[in-house]
Amino acid sequence: MRQYLLPRSGNFYKVNMHNHTTFSDGKQTPEEIKELYLSRGYSAVAFTEHEGLIDFSYLSDDKFIAILAYEYGFNRHDNPAHSQYTGEPIIHYHMEKLHLNLYAKDPGNLKMVCFNPKNVGHNMKNHLDKLEYAGSPDFIRSYTVECINEVISAAKENNMFVVYNHPAWSLNTYPIYTQLRGLDGLEMFNGASHRTSDLDYTPYVYDHLARAGQRMVVAGGDDNHHAVQSCLAWTMIKADRLTYADLMDGLEKGNCYASDGPEIYDLYTEVVDEQRYVHITCSEAKGIYLSTAGRRKDCKLSENDSLPVTEATFKIEPHDLFFRLTVRDFKGNHANTRFYYLDEQG
Repeated sequence: MRQYLLPRSGNFYKVNMHNHTTFSDGKQTPEEIKELYLSRGYSAVAFTEHEGLIDFSYLSDDKFIAILAYEYGFNRHDNPAHSQYTGEPIIHYHMEKLHLNLYAKDPGNLKMVCFNPKNVGHNMKNHLDKLEYAGSPDFIRSYTVECINEVISAAKENNMFVVYNHPAWSLNTYPIYTQLRGLDGLEMFNGASHRTSDLDYTPYVYDHLARAGQRMVVAGGDDNHHAVQSCLAWTMIKADRLTYADLMDGLEKGNCYASDGPEIYDLYTEVVDEQRYVHITCSEAKGIYLSTAGRRKDCKLSENDSLPVTEATFKIEPHDLFFRLTVRDFKGNHANTRFYYLDEQG
């Protein structure tokens, strides 16, 4: 009997999960963002302004959903590597940061958590009167695991979906991110960062987090501040209808994958003669790869450029514990599923 890891019913909707407009430090208005992404086949954009949860629901209609969110940041002001080499005070380009996108599951709840107006910058300072917050507006944030986890916990209590952003650009290290708790997802693709520096396609961070006990989805987004940073990476969400609630439900259930090119059409497991297999069908690819909790891997590769692969079947062993699939096309672009856990399989 087949168990579908991506539901057979419903439709895939293309979503940019990370975006900035003129409300913070972007160069395009919200209306320009909607027009651009609709013209490129997107069904939704998450408006993730820095330190400001703004109600962009007026942009939503039967063809487009504005997902309401904001980006919450932490800065480390004592990076020892910079002072070791220069003896000078730390500067922005050497400052270790950690950013979270906090997505409102309910568009009617726009209260920000762990808020302090002193942390509001960019053009968002002009919109303080539009911001709502839960609790007192005097939260003191610090670049510590304890403080970051406190914000994650508060966000989840406030019915928010929490995604950890661009760990490579942020200069984050293994000892920090493997201590984070309660994350719902990792931004495996950050289009702007990957375009300019070949950073932030980070499956290795996702693997580290999974092996540290985190069960999360994978997300893709542009983090676009300029038009040239747009339409580079996305999240494909399988949902019954194009509504805010259905998109967030599909995301929360893990009915999604992240990509900067390839498409995944079908994904299921099947037990035949007591042996479990996973099967995937996809757009034309140079290779399809299986990753597991341990060192056991597998792949199916094209023999040459004129013979792409479009499907693969891999054995899944009990000791694999969890597994994910990667599709790589001939341009070097990827599509990645989340990890699927054997203890969740029927």
